[in-house]
Amino acid sequence: MKLYHVARTRSVRVRWLLEELGVDYELETMPFDPKALQSVDYLELSPLGKVPVLVDGATTLFESVAIIQYLLLHYGDGALEPDSQAPEYGVFLQWLHFGEATLMGAMANIVQHSYHLPEEERDPRTLARAKRQLNHYSHVLEEELGKHEYLVGDEFTAADIVVGYVFYLAKLFKVFPDDCPKLKAWFDKLKARPAFQTATEV
Repeated sequence: MKLYHVARTRSVRVRWLLEELGVDYELETMPFDPKALQSVDYLELSPLGKVPVLVDGATTLFESVAIIQYLLLHYGDGALEPDSQAPEYGVFLQWLHFGEATLMGAMANIVQHSYHLPEEERDPRTLARAKRQLNHYSHVLEEELGKHEYLVGDEFTAADIVVGYVFYLAKLFKVFPDDCPKLKAWFDKLKARPAFQTATEV
């Protein structure tokens, strides 16, 4: 198994899960550089020219949450997700996909319109809207985390990995909400996990 990885990108999620599961894998760390990500060889693996890419035998996958579901199915042995017949399983899927489909959109716009785009392409209105969205979503999570230790009850799951990655970026880019103490306590628990620390190495 081989993971193509760029530090601080969504591939952190996959590396974090692999470390949590104790799966043997080869790490191919790449530069955040169009020359590498748009090379002919790499585009054969990822036609979008993005990370992560996981190669597992005859299977090659991109899209971080799809890779996470694949790894849970084939290598999880029931770890880091509720049983598929349990009432909590639907909630698990909800937060798993919320982390990318909803929450990450706001965070991506913050990063793009604060740092990555050329200054003349940055839109203050888009940035302000994204910050409001992140704040709203954070308060939704604050309320949820007032009910239990993690997103799906009191057990750490892969949903915490997917959502936790976004707040890792929020810390890096200094937009982590300062009025969500339960969210902060939850993220502090995630940061203390050895697998998180390995996955976020630069």
